[in-house]
Amino acid sequence: MATSEQRGTVKVLVRNFPVDALAAPGDIDARIGGVVADSFRLAPAEVREWRILSRSIDSRRGRPQLIYSLLFEADAAAAERAGLAVATADELAALAGPELELPADSTLRHPLVVGTGPAGIFAALALALAGTRPVILDRGSDVERRYADYMAFLRSRELDEESNLLIGEGGAGTFSDGKLYTGTRDPRAAFVLDAFIEAGAPEEIRYQKRPHIGSDYLRVVAGNLRRRIEALGGEFRFGSHVVAPLIRNGCCRGVVISGGERIEAPVTVIAPGLGGRSLTAALEKAGVGCVFKSFQIGCRIEHPQEFIDRKQYHLTGSRPAALGAAEYHMVSRRLAGVPQVSSFCMCPGGEILNATAWRGCSITNGMSCFARSGEFANGCLIVTVPPERFGSLQAAREAIGDLERRIFCAGGGDYTLPAQDAAAFLAGRAGLAQKRSSAAVGIVPGRLDRLVPEFLASGLRAALMQFDRNVPGFIRYGKLVGVETCVSSPIRFLRDPETLASTVPGLYLGGEGVGCAGGIMSAAVDGLKLARAILGRHSGV
Repeated sequence: MATSEQRGTVKVLVRNFPVDALAAPGDIDARIGGVVADSFRLAPAEVREWRILSRSIDSRRGRPQLIYSLLFEADAAAAERAGLAVATADELAALAGPELELPADSTLRHPLVVGTGPAGIFAALALALAGTRPVILDRGSDVERRYADYMAFLRSRELDEESNLLIGEGGAGTFSDGKLYTGTRDPRAAFVLDAFIEAGAPEEIRYQKRPHIGSDYLRVVAGNLRRRIEALGGEFRFGSHVVAPLIRNGCCRGVVISGGERIEAPVTVIAPGLGGRSLTAALEKAGVGCVFKSFQIGCRIEHPQEFIDRKQYHLTGSRPAALGAAEYHMVSRRLAGVPQVSSFCMCPGGEILNATAWRGCSITNGMSCFARSGEFANGCLIVTVPPERFGSLQAAREAIGDLERRIFCAGGGDYTLPAQDAAAFLAGRAGLAQKRSSAAVGIVPGRLDRLVPEFLASGLRAALMQFDRNVPGFIRYGKLVGVETCVSSPIRFLRDPETLASTVPGLYLGGEGVGCAGGIMSAAVDGLKLARAILGRHSGV
């Protein structure tokens, strides 16, 4: 077969190509190949194909710019005339990324996976691709039933502790923004993106600098991932509440289900998520090695999205069609005796949720659909809590539970969320002048300045003052809503650095709930790592 060079074409990389976002059409992504070709005076016949490698927004200098990098296959002579450099073999190999290598001769059959969040589902997918026919358990419902249960909760305010925004197929991330940006550079991330797109996620997540799927797509994706695993021989059992690992002679032989049923398996993967508090406590009680670690809690803050757009994009009019809803990421300066605050899980054009899994408790989270077209923006302002602040894991758990119950009561006892204007919070007075909110459960005036622990309150006060200097109006237009306690786990289970096994043979633990990941992408990658480690031990690889 002739190479592209032999056919008279070459592949070229165009990096950091700027487009004026205020002048660009709404469908600029679909047109950008032609725009770039025109800028280099390439005729349509001289360009064979192109694809976007990355797209970001740069508004640091005032007028927002869209910054693209693209890969072209173009006529060799035309590319030389335009001064375009031919992409090297190394550059093309780096763009292709490594394949996810899975042993094809695994002797393992019917491993057990507990949890269908990102870690559990990607562990199950990798195991299914290797022909092991995994059995996947989840205490909650499939995603279709789960969504119906959530809508029923909004109408009745009767919480189903087995099917809610934390418990059920897809985990907590199914009802979120579906953010995929992460600090991990693990090459397995490309496999995760491909799997999401194959399951129905938007193609744009391949090249966006801060990709997100959106809750509307996530429900579809979760169901399609399940069906893919089933087609590969996997079996799902929803409504299976795992209460403890099944340990005999020092080895994990499966799990115990509520009611006493035992399900045995040659290998068990448990990825309980942040909603699996009772299961992580059961693992600890069973003697699985773990440590008490730092964790985060915070408060949601909500602003009109139009305000965030204006400030972040330096706009004087309405947001142009080529720009999505603006985001922010802020970190406060370190001050003596005051915790540092950072923004987390910012949801442009989104909705504030009461994401509790426990009756009589209220816990905020944020959600947005792919279009991010809502009236409000919300984000969580979090502080890191060192373990020595509470002294013991049990004391930390009790303090978190007490805070969640007090927030529930402050909202009126029906899962409505207490809220307070940021200015009133700073002044130490009651006040909720801005009563419109994205929260489907509603908001009522509440004294969050008195409800939250002092270490969080002091951090928030200092951060609000600093953030308002950076973004004038951040205090004036902001209101704090509820308290967010399911940010990260206060416990980390120990794993062998080589085999990734827990301290109990036959038991593998992964994802956010066991302290081994933080976010959808890192949890999914962690699940793939676990599966690869397990398959390696059962194939001689």
